[in-house]
Amino acid sequence: MAYRTFGDLSLQVQQELDIEDEEFIQPTELIRYFNSAVTIVESEIIKIGLREKYLQGEALISTVNGQADYPLPADIIDNKIRKIIYRDGVTIYEIPPMRGEDQYEAEDVFNLYPGTDYFNYMIYKTGSNSSHILRLVPKATKAVANAMRMIYWKDLNRYTADGTLCDVPEICYEFVMSYVRYRVYLKETHVNTASEKEDMAILKALMSETLQGQVSDPNIDLIDQDLSSYQEQS
Repeated sequence: MAYRTFGDLSLQVQQELDIEDEEFIQPTELIRYFNSAVTIVESEIIKIGLREKYLQGEALISTVNGQADYPLPADIIDNKIRKIIYRDGVTIYEIPPMRGEDQYEAEDVFNLYPGTDYFNYMIYKTGSNSSHILRLVPKATKAVANAMRMIYWKDLNRYTADGTLCDVPEICYEFVMSYVRYRVYLKETHVNTASEKEDMAILKALMSETLQGQVSDPNIDLIDQDLSSYQEQS
């Protein structure tokens, strides 16, 4: 699907409510209302069990000769990495995280003998801005374009600028706009507040029902692919 921008959705709501030039409702308020609606959608997605479908991100990271530390994706949630796959030609494997009390000693030992294409990773907080980084152990000894494919958990986009894409499922757009209309009516103590609240509840129920229909059925899903023969050749 082609996502709509928050600016497009906001303009539609403002035109419907005839508040394009109104000062009682400030632009920053509309942004907060949209983001509150997105938070509700996000919670429904997680509750229903569709996190993998809508809240999973992917990033390709190239290794640099002699470099250990790499920035994490900007939209990653709490540094939650689901999996990192390394690929260089026919060498393909999952990079495991380093764990346990001896991981720091192991990091030093691995870096003493860096001549390998097999890595582990750690997460560190470094720098003056206290940002988190991905640390390869041992450090890379050659440059490989898009060597690491990182799968991680992300948030739905929040309204930060008019051009930001609203990446909620398409079925959720009407609920999002209804929620914003309701919040505007509520502030204005508008006569339509109660009816919009009822419409919003109906749209939320429809949204949840439709999303629920996308949950996988284990009885009809395909069985896992057998990749053992490929692994034996790598």
